[in-house]
Amino acid sequence: MKNIKFKAIQFVLLLMVIFAGCKKKDELNRSYEAAKIVGVKVNNELFTPTYSNNTASVVVPAGRDLSKVKIQVLVANGDILDFENNQIMDVRKPLNLNLKGSNGENVNAILKIQSPPLLSTFIVEGLTVPKADVHFSSTSLIVQVPKTTNLNGLKVTMDFVNGTLVDFINGQAADYTTPKTFKVRGADGETIYTYDFIITTEQVGPASVRSMTINGIATDSVVFVAPSTIIPYVKGITNFSAANVTIAAGFGNRIDPAFTGANLNLLTATEKVKITGSDGIEKQFTIGVPQLSLKPVFEKSYASFGFGANDLTGVAFSGSNIVVPNSTTVGALSPLYYDLAGVQQGALNRTGTIVGNSIRKVATDSKGVILSVSLGLVTGDQYIYKWDNVTSAPVPYITYNSASLGLGTTAFRAAGINVSGSLDGDAIITVARAQNTDIFVWRVTGGVLNPTPTKYSFPYAATGFYYSIEPMPIGTPGFIGAAPGTNFNGIISLGATMDELGKTSGLSTSDCKVYKLDNRIYLGFVVYATGKGAYFRLADITDNKTTSVQNPIMNVLVPAPTAANGNVTMDVDIAKVNGKLHAVFACTNIGMQLYKLEQ
Repeated sequence: MKNIKFKAIQFVLLLMVIFAGCKKKDELNRSYEAAKIVGVKVNNELFTPTYSNNTASVVVPAGRDLSKVKIQVLVANGDILDFENNQIMDVRKPLNLNLKGSNGENVNAILKIQSPPLLSTFIVEGLTVPKADVHFSSTSLIVQVPKTTNLNGLKVTMDFVNGTLVDFINGQAADYTTPKTFKVRGADGETIYTYDFIITTEQVGPASVRSMTINGIATDSVVFVAPSTIIPYVKGITNFSAANVTIAAGFGNRIDPAFTGANLNLLTATEKVKITGSDGIEKQFTIGVPQLSLKPVFEKSYASFGFGANDLTGVAFSGSNIVVPNSTTVGALSPLYYDLAGVQQGALNRTGTIVGNSIRKVATDSKGVILSVSLGLVTGDQYIYKWDNVTSAPVPYITYNSASLGLGTTAFRAAGINVSGSLDGDAIITVARAQNTDIFVWRVTGGVLNPTPTKYSFPYAATGFYYSIEPMPIGTPGFIGAAPGTNFNGIISLGATMDELGKTSGLSTSDCKVYKLDNRIYLGFVVYATGKGAYFRLADITDNKTTSVQNPIMNVLVPAPTAANGNVTMDVDIAKVNGKLHAVFACTNIGMQLYKLEQ
């Protein structure tokens, strides 16, 4: 025990010796450093100098009178010889100082105290120019004059505090249709300050953004959201997670050179850019999630369909047509199909089909092949019919009944149908059970259907008559659910076995569509808002499904403050049509719109 204590004492003593040696070494090193000016107080305000060889420079705000100022020079590792601090003196010219270092060496130092020129007078002959329209900064003078001003032949007079004009003649007529430069000699008689000089009829002032280009696609507007967010509205879809961005700032503004605009992830709404306005004030902007700014290819009012209230139940692309089923009213004529101008072209062939009441929902695969489920609530056989296109005859593709689904004698009613992939290749088909958590999933491999579905459970009970489970693109596991209900209403991200991964609640929606484009996965969905109308939304859900749903890249409100939605029926489909990506949105009692998403 005594031996342990003795060793501990030895260890402590060793540490003390090492520490003392390091301290002595540090002091020894410092003693060899030359004397140096480390700070300058000008009228009791402290400034830190910059250095060039033996010259220390301090820059105080522009326009300060340097002819009578109190100076205190702070020196490290030494003292100043023959200089008395805290005295009033003229420092417009450089000061030659002799520093005596603690190492015994003397250093000849030059101290420059500079206050840049400050514009004191600006006059344009024949014009009244408000002071607020004259923007003078450390590198530029930008002046806004009335719109009708002829910029050729203006006579300008200007004066400066702490400066005299070098290459500009006051009162001389000049052409200001293009930018100019001028020089001012500083108060020290040596330093030359160069300024860009612009007189313009354009709007100038604080930092702003006029337009942006994202991956070569121009914005049609950039909206400022207080306090400092700018939202670009873009004319076509692109990969916003790897964006090359160029910014056209306000007139006379300067963008921070540190902003390269390369490979920005705009979906995070965290990318920032600093811009200095023509007023000389720098402002930092956050670039918000871009928004698609698109005009519909067509928009069709609900009344123009001729359906009864709450009857529109879905939409789906098939070739260059849009298939629109309805609940009950049109009966044998349902589903109808329309061209890309919104004009009805006909109805699907219903020959030989056996359905309860009407075809309730439709979905199409990646090649436009149509699948349908009916409205019936029965225990006997029900059919998912298939049409190869809008003019082909229907064939039973999947047959099921309550017994085959494991429901015994309980009647079955479909809540919707969704499909991902191609039926002549690999595909996933989902059918949710109305007002129930049962979800049935059929798989197609190499064009061969497995007629026996896998049964899963939706994570939340008390679902509505209509809800959907959209498979992720083939090769990406999982599903996206859109469901109205007592326990959950909104968009939910689900794993391969319907396990919950994330959700966005409080959205009145019942169907959605997922589409993969250039390795990005997009989700289209419709949200009904009582007293407002329908929101047609598109989100890039590749990286974060929940956050992306809350921050879509398209959010179009179709106003319909008095429209109801008794069954919460709406739908969206996304597909390549004529080589370009399109999306069609519909909401019962409100209408349908088609958008071309790609330029």
